[in-house]
Amino acid sequence: MPWRWVSRRHSITARIVVLIAGYVLALGAVYAGFSLFLVDRDAARANERLEQTARLVAAEIDAYVESGRQRLATVTRLPGMTYGLGTIQEASGEGRIPPWTTLHYLFFKSPIFTGGVCLLDRSGKVLWTEPPGQGWMGKSLADYPAVAALYESKRGFISHGLTADLLLDRPHVVLSAPVLNPNGEIDGALAGVIDLTAPEFTKFLRALSRTEGRFVEVVDQGDRVIAGSEASRLFQPARTASPPGGEWMLAASPLTQAPWQVVAGQSRTLALAEVRQFQQLLLTIGFGLVALAVAVGAPLVRDFVGSIRNLTAAAETIGRGDLSRPVAVGRHNDELTTLARSFEQMRVELGRSRVALERRLEEREELIQVKETFLANISHELRTPLNAIIGYADMLAEQSLEPEGREFLTFIRAHSLHLYDLLSDLLTLAGMNLGKLPVEVSPVHIPTLMARLKPLVEPLRSGKPIEVEWDCPPSLPMVETDPLRLEQILTNLIANAFKFTSQGQVAIRARHEPQQEHILFEVKDTGIGIPEHEIAHIFDEFRQVDGSLTRAYGGVGLGLALVKKLTLLLRGAVTVHSSVGEGSSFTVVLPLRIELAPASSDAGESDGNRGSASPDVV
Repeated sequence: MPWRWVSRRHSITARIVVLIAGYVLALGAVYAGFSLFLVDRDAARANERLEQTARLVAAEIDAYVESGRQRLATVTRLPGMTYGLGTIQEASGEGRIPPWTTLHYLFFKSPIFTGGVCLLDRSGKVLWTEPPGQGWMGKSLADYPAVAALYESKRGFISHGLTADLLLDRPHVVLSAPVLNPNGEIDGALAGVIDLTAPEFTKFLRALSRTEGRFVEVVDQGDRVIAGSEASRLFQPARTASPPGGEWMLAASPLTQAPWQVVAGQSRTLALAEVRQFQQLLLTIGFGLVALAVAVGAPLVRDFVGSIRNLTAAAETIGRGDLSRPVAVGRHNDELTTLARSFEQMRVELGRSRVALERRLEEREELIQVKETFLANISHELRTPLNAIIGYADMLAEQSLEPEGREFLTFIRAHSLHLYDLLSDLLTLAGMNLGKLPVEVSPVHIPTLMARLKPLVEPLRSGKPIEVEWDCPPSLPMVETDPLRLEQILTNLIANAFKFTSQGQVAIRARHEPQQEHILFEVKDTGIGIPEHEIAHIFDEFRQVDGSLTRAYGGVGLGLALVKKLTLLLRGAVTVHSSVGEGSSFTVVLPLRIELAPASSDAGESDGNRGSASPDVV
C-alpha cells in the first residue's frame, strides 16, 4: 500500500512503527474480544443461576399459596357449609362452632394461614376466627380491600402485600374464597391471612445463598417487595432491569397461583469480579509482552533501519549517476551486508561499463555523423542529374511524335520523379537526424493550404473509382506554424491513402479544438488497412508493412517515418487507427502556434529540400 504520509528517507522506520502499532492494535483487539467473550460468558452463567433461583423460589411459593387456596376452596365447597354458616349466625356471635360443624373446624386449622382464618357472613361481618379470640371478631370487613374485591367479583382473591392493619400487626397477605349457596349467591366468605414474616413462609428464602451480593425478592402486583432475603427492602419498590453494564443483574419468574413474581438478582460488580481480575491479569501480561518486545526489538530495528538507510543513500547516489562514492559494507555477515557488498560490486562494474559505453557512444556518434553527412551529400549530388534527366525527358517528349517514344519518355520521367522523391525524403531525414532541418514559422490559412493540395488528387487517383471528400470549414483560425512542413505532412498522408486504396473513399478533414488550442487534420481511406501487429512499427524508417503490399504498391518505408518526424518537429503528434479490409485513419494534432529558435546558418544544404517531395509541386 502507498505510504504517502511519510518521507522516503524515513519510510522504513515509519513502516516498522506502523507494523509494531498494528501488532499492538491486533493484540489489543484480541484482548478486547477475549475479554468481551469472558464477560459475556460469565454474565450468561450468572443470569442462568439467577433464573434457576427465581424459578425454584417461585415454584416453592406457588405450591405454598396453592395449598392455602385449595384448603379454602375445599372448605367452601363442603356440604352443609351454607347451613353451618347459618347456625353460627344463630349462635348470636359467641365465636364457637356448634358440634355439627366440627368437621368444618378441622379444615379451618391450616399451617399455611399463619396469621389466622376468619369466616364472614353475607354482609362482611366476621362470625368466627381461628385461632379464637382474634380482634376482628364481630367486626365488619366489607370495606377491607382484600375482602371487598371478593364480594364484587364472587371469585377467590389474593391481595397485594399489606403492612400492619386491623387483621395483623405484621406484613401479610390475604387469600379469600366465597361461600356460595345453590343459587350462586354469596352467603359468606372465608379469608386466610399469611404472615409474611412467619418461618413457614420465610423458609423458602433463608436457604438461599447470599454470597457475592445475591438476593431474592417476592414482588406483588403493585411492584412492591413483600418478602425477600433483605429485610430492609420490605415494601420498597421493586428493582427494575438495568441496561447493559448497569448496577444489577436481574432474573424474574412469575407465579402461576398469584399475581406476583420472584426476582433474583446480584450486583454486576460482584458477579463479574473474578473475570475482571482475569482481565487485569491479561492486560498486565500484554503490557509486559509489549514492553519486552520493544526492549528486545528496538536495538535490532535501529541496526536494521540504519543499514537500510545506508543502502538507500548509496542507491540514490548511484541513481543520480555518481559512481565515485563507495558503498559502506557492514561488519556483520548477514543478508544486508551481502546486499551492500553486491551494491559495491555493482557500482564498480557500472563504472567500468559507463566508461566503455561512453567510448562506444562517442564512436557511434562520429559514425552516424559521417554516414548522415555522406547520405546528405550523395542525395544532394544525385538530385542535380535527376533534374536534368527529368528536364531532357520533358523536352524530348515535346519533340518526339512517335507513341512508342513518348511511352518510353513517360516511363523515364515517372521513375526519375520517384527516385527524386526518395532522395528528397532521404535528404529531409538526414537533415532532421543531424539536427540541421530549419523551421520557419508564419501564419497559415488552412482553407488556402487545402486548396493548394486539391490539384494533387487527380494524378494520385490515376483513374481509380475513389470518391474524395474535403471537409475544411472556412471559419478555421489562423495557425502559426511552418507552412511548407505542414504541406509536406499532408501531401505524404494523402499520397499514402491513394496508394493503398483501390476503390471507395478518401476523406481529408480539418477541425479546430478551442478548448485545447489545437488544430486537427484527418486523412481517412477505405483501403486495405494495416495488420494490428504492424501498427506499432509503421512510423519506423525503412519499415515495410508487408512484403506483398510492398511489391504491389511500391515504397521503401520513408513516407510515414517522415510524417512522424515532421509532426514532432512542429510540436505535434500523429496517431493511426486501422482495420484490415476496412481502411486506415491518420490524425495529426498540431498546436495553433509554436515558438521556435531561428534556423541556424549551416542549414543551407538541407534548406534546398523545403517544399513538396516532387519538383513539379508548387
